[in-house]
Amino acid sequence: MKKLWFLTVLIAISVTMNSCRDDQSIDVPTEHPNAKKYQRIVDQFIAAGALGVNITVISPEGTWTGSGGLADREKGVRMSANNRLRIGSMTKMFASTTILKLQEEGLLNIKDKINKYLPHTITDRITNANEVTIEQCLNHRAGIRNYLQDIAPGVFDGSIVNYSAEQTLQLIYDKPADDPVGKGYYSNSNYLLLSLVIKKITGKPSYQVITEKIITPLGLKNTTASTLLPDQLTRSYYAETANEPLTEVTHIDNNGIGGEGAIDGGMISTSSDVAQFLENLLTNKILSPPSMQQLQTFVDNDPDRLEPDLKYNKQYGLGLMKLDTNQGVALGHDGHVFGFGGKSYYFPKQKVTVCILLNTWSPKVVALLNAKDTFNLLF
Repeated sequence: MKKLWFLTVLIAISVTMNSCRDDQSIDVPTEHPNAKKYQRIVDQFIAAGALGVNITVISPEGTWTGSGGLADREKGVRMSANNRLRIGSMTKMFASTTILKLQEEGLLNIKDKINKYLPHTITDRITNANEVTIEQCLNHRAGIRNYLQDIAPGVFDGSIVNYSAEQTLQLIYDKPADDPVGKGYYSNSNYLLLSLVIKKITGKPSYQVITEKIITPLGLKNTTASTLLPDQLTRSYYAETANEPLTEVTHIDNNGIGGEGAIDGGMISTSSDVAQFLENLLTNKILSPPSMQQLQTFVDNDPDRLEPDLKYNKQYGLGLMKLDTNQGVALGHDGHVFGFGGKSYYFPKQKVTVCILLNTWSPKVVALLNAKDTFNLLF
């Protein structure tokens, strides 16, 4: 039962220079003036037990990408800047940006209720769905049941493999909401409903729309919004306790996430692509000023519903987390699947963007990823 609980928690919470590290060698890039400083982040994750790590930092001095460890332990393949990893809920930033782009085109209004776009055959079966707006889905104040509590057993026994957004939502049909409308906390179901909204108003799968609106215009050549797996997708590894060895769990990740329209967490990318997207987004290069204002309209998180080491995650906007760090405000998103984890944040004061992607879930690695002090290594 512990593994089922961990899956539920983990999914909820999505290149120019490269350094590779394994047990025999370390190659530290030196051209960037802060290369040694940033390399400390790679080193600390490897020391904490991460099998592989891929990190990009964009700063006023330039772009630095560092990788360490292994992309595939069984084949001895080193992690490199070109290896792709699942980004989990960082996908939500791409999804919210796409929704706002569609609003700019006059195809929707985020103040509209979702049942303006979705049939009652769906919304009548999901508690709260006939009352909530697109905006409440974007900022997780719809109260709609999080499907993760219903999907876990099927991912492990193989009865659920790459469910589409609509198939996954059927798991919460006729079940109680998690919270009243207008309240609540994080629910991946919100973004699956938004996936169906995108498909309804465009006539195209939501993955295709994200590709057309975001991925292709930005030239993110290593980013995939698709049910197809790229050749360079890394393997993923998991340990439930600090004392057990890492187990290869790629098949579980592939069962549980990545089905058609899974814009709550189904994308695959590299740290450099995610950092490039976030830097463009938060320096006003993708959305209009009114859209940026809506994107960064934040609601307070209930501290009692945050993990103890994530109390500094103070607010949530439209697919955007707002952190109160030792270095000031940071805007971005965390992302976890079963054996993958990471985060990407932009620091407005310093104009620094970081993306950390890992192919490992273990207590020590996740503790380091969540630690507020880890951001201090950037400065």
